[in-house]
Amino acid sequence: MVVLLVTGLFVALWLLLAGSVPESYPTVDNPLPPPDPSSAMGGGLDGFASPYIGHTGSWDGKGGAMFGASKNGDLDIEVAMGLRWTFMCVYWKEMEPTGPVNLSEGVPSAWKSLDNFVMEAKMRKLNILMQAPVVGGNAGGPPEWAGRRQSGKSAPKNMEALVAFAGRLAERYCPGGTLATREGWGANYGVRAWELDNEPESYLTHWKDQAADYAEFVTKAAVQIKNNDPHALILTPASAAGEHGIDWIRQSLDAEARHGSPDFRTAGQGYSIGPVTDVVSFHNYEGLDTFFSGGDLTVTHAFQKVRSVFESWGNRSPGFEYPRKLDYWHTEGNFDFFGVLSEKRRAAWRFQFLTRAFAAGIRKVTIMDAKPMEQTAVKNYIRVLPNPFPMIAATDDLKILKGKAEAFRHPHSSKPDAGQVWVVWAIADTGDAVVELPWISDQATLVTLTGKRTQLNVENNRLQIRLRGDGKMPAPVLVIDRTNE
Repeated sequence: MVVLLVTGLFVALWLLLAGSVPESYPTVDNPLPPPDPSSAMGGGLDGFASPYIGHTGSWDGKGGAMFGASKNGDLDIEVAMGLRWTFMCVYWKEMEPTGPVNLSEGVPSAWKSLDNFVMEAKMRKLNILMQAPVVGGNAGGPPEWAGRRQSGKSAPKNMEALVAFAGRLAERYCPGGTLATREGWGANYGVRAWELDNEPESYLTHWKDQAADYAEFVTKAAVQIKNNDPHALILTPASAAGEHGIDWIRQSLDAEARHGSPDFRTAGQGYSIGPVTDVVSFHNYEGLDTFFSGGDLTVTHAFQKVRSVFESWGNRSPGFEYPRKLDYWHTEGNFDFFGVLSEKRRAAWRFQFLTRAFAAGIRKVTIMDAKPMEQTAVKNYIRVLPNPFPMIAATDDLKILKGKAEAFRHPHSSKPDAGQVWVVWAIADTGDAVVELPWISDQATLVTLTGKRTQLNVENNRLQIRLRGDGKMPAPVLVIDRTNE
């Protein structure tokens, strides 16, 4: 009976999730400007500017996959898609289980495993988004020797030990750090993007009711990391989508209110994540978040909520002011996590998701756990759009002859005759569509999810194409308007 009940509940959840496709995907009215191509963010590391982040497989928190398996296969999948970024989370409890590690006296096995991951990523020319230190979530809280300010929560009693651990990580893995020096890389390779903890507002062991403690950790860890590498980027808050996350972020920005543990309030000093955050990171699973929120919760919705709270607090805490944030990275999420949406539809969703995110001004987007058809779609998207900025909402530029459709375009430059790439798809559950695009050159190249390329002739500067419909996730096409294709 128990098995039948569990099976029934699983089937019911599966069916409910299968129907939780957002009804609308609104664009952002005031998208952030595209990144400055002359910017040296990341200190000019090779591939650092790429907006596509790999996030494949599982992790053991110390350089491997679950149960100590190798991550090399996951890295190879990311390389095959054309990615220049990968991801690794590092658990404090795994790296320093019995006390602070003195690496000058020997390198423990956990650190050797993490060394190996970094070296394998270097061999594949993959930059690393290192989510570290991770205290809560799957890491299970601080190690026993560090204590806790509150039982069952993330803030360690010995906050300085956590901060020192962050410094040891940066000292070893930054460009020009201990590992880079040992391997002869110099300052040409290393970890330069540090995301501090994972969904700290709510996930498993967490910093709920400890937003100010988290702000203290972030502020102090940022100093340690940047003392080792001034070019390092500090990513926070790595929050999940939803109002609970927004409320917690607001608390982490409000230095005066001191939303923290009793230990924190007793100390009497305020902190805010605002001034030290270089990149605002957030998570979004469009299907899953829509299901649990009871309303559409797309990447643009999630982005706008996080952006709004950061912008509203820029000048509200005296002594903790900060300039407007321009770098927002989506660092975790696929459509539904469980794979309820078919692989073919998820491949179509990849095209749509990337396009909508870039059009909002989100600087980097995660490619998480892509299945083979999705991998093919991502590879083809990146081949056509290695640098997708700017991505401009362009539905109003279409002439729709049949059905309903949505369009975006990426101009190659500001010159009027430079050409562009269009991303176009039919609106879900409205049947096939036929559209006419304004055109510059005398030919067009149409690229599908599978990579099939079709050359089309263009007459009178108008191109007519047919778009296949679908009840949940119509497949977009890339249409290239430039004479050298």
